[in-house]
Amino acid sequence: MKKLVFIILIAAVIAVAFNLPARILQPLLPNSIYLQSVQGTIWQGQAQAVRYSGKSLGTIHWRVLPQCLTKLSLCLAVKQQLPSLQSAFILHWADYWHLTELTASGDMKHFSAYFEDYRITPRGHFNIALSELKFAQDERFIARGNIEIKPLWLVSVMRLSLGDISAEIEPAADPALGSVLQITNQRGHLDLAGDVQLTPELSYESQFTLIPNESTNRSVRRILRYLRGYNQGAGVQLSFDGQLHPIAD
Repeated sequence: MKKLVFIILIAAVIAVAFNLPARILQPLLPNSIYLQSVQGTIWQGQAQAVRYSGKSLGTIHWRVLPQCLTKLSLCLAVKQQLPSLQSAFILHWADYWHLTELTASGDMKHFSAYFEDYRITPRGHFNIALSELKFAQDERFIARGNIEIKPLWLVSVMRLSLGDISAEIEPAADPALGSVLQITNQRGHLDLAGDVQLTPELSYESQFTLIPNESTNRSVRRILRYLRGYNQGAGVQLSFDGQLHPIAD
């Protein structure tokens, strides 16, 4: 009889644990995370109108992956949805949080605020596929994968197509220094090649070369004339550096 009661108690505890409502986590979240309309359990559920540090993430779905629990770690399959951005990734925790199998797609207008200082409104559709993305105290940004934009139009002051952009991302020679993006394009008004190094503090240094091609029209050549170092038929070398700051939509 005692054995039966013990088995029933264990079964009841397991049943309760697997059906804990997700809303019990809300009071435990840091102030930087806001969500509403929480549904499901702590193991599988969704929340709407999620914001992190003021940035809208839209609707979030999550599912705890059992294979990680067997290794005494935690990982969740996460899907995120906004009208201009959709993503899916595996969120891991070991010594620090990191992401793997990240895929994202959306409209370049999602990033318009980053270009406001340059009076540029980007147009195009992007796809991101990263095998790893790490943020940690001692190596805050390491990424590996690729980005595609088809096509990238810069619309505002400039009506300029840079064509289909491809960026391969790999950790720098010293991974603690961040990651390096190698960027090229095809079928645009200009041939473009360059690289961007993102440091662990999310500062960046970039070098680009713009070279006229057979699609370079009079308007584009006029733009090139205003850029330092342009000679007829020659390329223009540009460099930028700065700091990345996540911003709200």
